[in-house]
Amino acid sequence: MARQSSSAGRRSLVPALVLVGLGVFLITISLALVFFVVPSQKKTPLDINSTTVTETAPGAVLVGKGLASNTPTELNSDRPECRAEGSAGGDEQPAGGGEGEDAQAEDSEAAADSERQYPVSCFIDNDIPLYSQRRVMAVEPSDADVITMQAAQSLLREDKTGGDDVDALVNATIDRITVDRVTAMPVDEATSTLQVVATGGDTAPAGFVRDGLQYKFPFDTEQRAYDYFDASTFTTNPIEFVGETSVGGIDAYEFKQDLGPIDMWSSIRDHFAAISDGYDPAVESVLASYRREGMTAGQWGLEGDPKREVDMRRFYTNTRTVYVNPATGQIVNGKEDIFQFFAEDQAEAEAFFSDKARMEKEKTEPTRTAVRFQSGWNDETQNNTLAAAQESADTLNTFGRVVPAILGILGLLTLIGGIVLGLRGGGRTNRTRA
Repeated sequence: MARQSSSAGRRSLVPALVLVGLGVFLITISLALVFFVVPSQKKTPLDINSTTVTETAPGAVLVGKGLASNTPTELNSDRPECRAEGSAGGDEQPAGGGEGEDAQAEDSEAAADSERQYPVSCFIDNDIPLYSQRRVMAVEPSDADVITMQAAQSLLREDKTGGDDVDALVNATIDRITVDRVTAMPVDEATSTLQVVATGGDTAPAGFVRDGLQYKFPFDTEQRAYDYFDASTFTTNPIEFVGETSVGGIDAYEFKQDLGPIDMWSSIRDHFAAISDGYDPAVESVLASYRREGMTAGQWGLEGDPKREVDMRRFYTNTRTVYVNPATGQIVNGKEDIFQFFAEDQAEAEAFFSDKARMEKEKTEPTRTAVRFQSGWNDETQNNTLAAAQESADTLNTFGRVVPAILGILGLLTLIGGIVLGLRGGGRTNRTRA
């Protein structure tokens, strides 16, 4: 009889052991999701392919082709200071003038026009529609730890776009960078390339080591400053944390960076000098658009002797604002206030840029502006980016919080139930033996 009671007791403990085992299993899965599975999934996906486009906004551009050929732009050709000599006299011909005299007069006017010193304002198109677009996609080499991203970015004139009109292109870069898939920081190898396309030509890509974030922030972004790389100047500078906000209902951190004035000619020259021996013709042609020699102070609207010969370099300023989803590190919105202008040196550039009155006048009557463009992502770009960010955030939240919490609670309840059932079953067995 005692043997039968012992067998029945063991059978009564089986459900309790099953519940205890199931509870331990559920708790283990919950902990594995939190500490192993989800962290292993916090990596930049290898199928990145996104396009960002800004709103079209009025800006200004120095037309390098017109400046190089000493030909005022179409938008400025009717201004008195930009008219060719003799063009305002109408169609009247001098009395007694023959065809030979007409031809000689035209040749004389053309020669005089080619030697005329037009003010730089004759080559600056102001209040024209500008927009920027950028496509970022994953390319090789990419693997479990790193991803290589290629970004083609361009600034375009909407009034010139259509067909193969190269006049629409203001400037462009083709950037390739290999980054860690978790931290989003560039690898410490000379794998980065940045090709600059300007009106004067384009540079050949050459590998270099860079520092700073650019197209993405790390997962679990912190509320602190990060180093950020600027592709226009090849420089790395801090981008500061501003505060918490939301974009389209998604949690976001706002970061802001104020740059400049930065001497673009010097920064680009120093970059290429550091990664290669000397310059190739492509680099020289691009650098030429960032430095203008042999012109006079009067042409640039500078104070002092208007006939004074000056050496002008292009300087760059930018107020960059990005909004980052902290969970995924994805940039969900961005805007830039870019102003590039010519100045004689760093001190003169800083004095000019800090003079609000002169800056306001330069916006309405530009005399030294190279590029002025202020805009942010358009609605379509924001909606597409927010949808992708929401999907990523939902996935991380589901498998990093919701599912582990549910499994943990179920596991704990099951474990407790198994222990209670086991204690009761053990008590009944003891009573039966007694």
